[in-house]
Amino acid sequence: MLDRADNRDDRPVGAAQAPAGPRRGGFFRPIAQIALMALVLAGGWAGMQYLANSRVDPVRKPFEPLVYTVETAQAVLSDNTPVINLYGQVDAGRSVELRAAASGEVSEIHPDLVAGRRVNAGTVLLRVDPFIYEGAVVEARANLASTRAAIAEIDARLASEREQLESAQMQLELAKADLERALSLADTGTLTDKQVDDRRLILSQREQAVSQRRNNILITEAQRAQQDANASRLEWKLREAERKLEDTAVVAPFDGVISEESIETGRSVSANEVVASIYDDTALEARFTLTNAQYGRMATDSDPLLGREVEVSWSVGGREYVWPAAIDRVGARVAAERGGVEVFATILAADNPVQLRPGAFVALTVPDRVWRDTFRLPETAIRSSDHVFVVVEGRLERRDVRLIAWDGEDAIVEGDLVNGDEVLATRLTEATEGVRVRKPDQGAASDGAAAQTDAAQSSPDVSE
Repeated sequence: MLDRADNRDDRPVGAAQAPAGPRRGGFFRPIAQIALMALVLAGGWAGMQYLANSRVDPVRKPFEPLVYTVETAQAVLSDNTPVINLYGQVDAGRSVELRAAASGEVSEIHPDLVAGRRVNAGTVLLRVDPFIYEGAVVEARANLASTRAAIAEIDARLASEREQLESAQMQLELAKADLERALSLADTGTLTDKQVDDRRLILSQREQAVSQRRNNILITEAQRAQQDANASRLEWKLREAERKLEDTAVVAPFDGVISEESIETGRSVSANEVVASIYDDTALEARFTLTNAQYGRMATDSDPLLGREVEVSWSVGGREYVWPAAIDRVGARVAAERGGVEVFATILAADNPVQLRPGAFVALTVPDRVWRDTFRLPETAIRSSDHVFVVVEGRLERRDVRLIAWDGEDAIVEGDLVNGDEVLATRLTEATEGVRVRKPDQGAASDGAAAQTDAAQSSPDVSE
C-alpha cells in the first residue's frame, strides 16, 4: 500500500479544514498488483517451456550382465589310477645272526668286523683257537687208518681162505673119483673092503676140509663187515672233527653289511653264542600298512597286488631320493594295532649317491585300483561332492557326478559328463545355472555384444 501523505495547505493555523475527498490512484493499485502476478506466472511458464523444448533426450546405457572370468578343465573319459601316499619303514630282507659254532678262545678277528663295514661272502670274520680241534682230527684220522688196516688184513685172510677152499674142493673131487673106482674094483674082487673104507675115510676128511674153509670164509666176512661198520663210524667221526675244526672260523655267509659285533681278541666264547649280525644290503624291503578298504580294492583289482610297482622316497640331507620297488608279499596276519594289512615291497637298485639303510622312515607312492571310464578333474571343480558346472556357450550348466576317489589335488568322478566338456575349475561363489562366464584368453568385446543383445531383449528403451 502507498504511504499516506500529510496534506498541508497554506491556510493559517486554526482555520477550519475542509473534509477530504476520494484519494487518487486507489482504483488502479489492485489492478497493477494482479497484472504483476500474471506477468510473473507468464514468465515462469515461458521459461519452463523453453527448457522443456531445449532439453536433449538421454540415451539409456544398455544393461550389461556381470561376466566372470574363470578357469576351466576339459573332461576326458579314460581309465584313471589314483595313487595312495603312505609311510613305511625299511627292513632287511635277509639278515642273520652269526654264532660261534665252536667254543674256545678267539685267536683272530678280521679288521672289517665292525658295525657298518661291508664284507664279502666267505670272509673269515673271526677264528677260535683250533688247537684242540686239530688234535681231534688227527686222532680221528688215526683211528680210521687203523680200522682200514684191519680191513685190509681181513681181506688178505679172506683171499687165502678162498684159495684154500678151491684147493680143498679139488681134493674132494679127486677123493670122490677115487672112491668110485675103488667100488668098481671091489665088485670084481680086486680091492678089499678095507681099501674101500680107507678111500671113504679120505673122502670124508676132504669134505670136512671144504666145510671148514667155507666156515672160515663166513667168519672172516663177518669180521670184515664189523670193521666196515667201524670204519664208517670213524669216517663220520673224522668228518665231525673236521667240521668242528672248520667251525672255529666264523665266515660271512653272503655279501652284506655288519650291523652288530660284540667280540674281542682273546675273549672266550661258547658254542652258539652270537658274535655279530649281518644283513644283505642288496635285499632291502619297505614295510607299510594298507587299510582294510585299500587292501580290499587292490586285492580285487584286475591288476594283481603282488608285483605292483611302487616308489620309495627317502628325505635325507635336505634332498629326496627315490628308489623303485615292487610289492613282494602280504603279511600273514592282519595288523590290528596298525588298523590294516602289512605289505612288503622289495626295493630295487637305483643310482643314488646315498645308501638306503634298514630302519629308515620312508614315504611310498602306491598305485590304487584302476577306475575305468571315469573323469579326472581338479579338486576345485567339485561342488558339494555331487555336482559340477560345465561351460556351454558362455553360461554355466549343472551336471551331477559321483565322487569315486581322490588323487592328490585331483578328483576321480563319473556321472553326467561328456568327453570334451569344459568344466568350471574356479571356486566361484556365485556359480549357478545360467551365470555368464568367460575364459581369461577371451576378449570382452564378444561378451559386450552378447550383453547388449540380452539387454535389448530384456529391457525397453527409456526414450519410449
